[in-house]
Amino acid sequence: MADKKDIENNSEQTLMTLEQLSQTLEVMTHVVDRLKNHLTRQMSLNAELFNDEEKLRAAEAEQRAEAAKKLKEESFVVEITQKELESGSKGKKVLH
Repeated sequence: MADKKDIENNSEQTLMTLEQLSQTLEVMTHVVDRLKNHLTRQMSLNAELFNDEEKLRAAEAEQRAEAAKKLKEESFVVEITQKELESGSKGKKVLH
């Protein structure tokens, strides 16, 4: 009779252990799902930031290109001869 009682106790203990494992797996699944959601949100935010930075860089590059073009169109050269420097350049300037 002791053997039958031991078998029943072992069976009950095994069922309890399996139930605890099942609950542990449920909790771990929930934790993993939350971590996945968190990582997905982080990746999304990083992608948005990266896209915003790319747009900003492109806009800045366009502004620099426009400024360089404008500067090139508006630039001029002032020619001063050595003689003018020595004499104090009395009002005579050549613009090209």
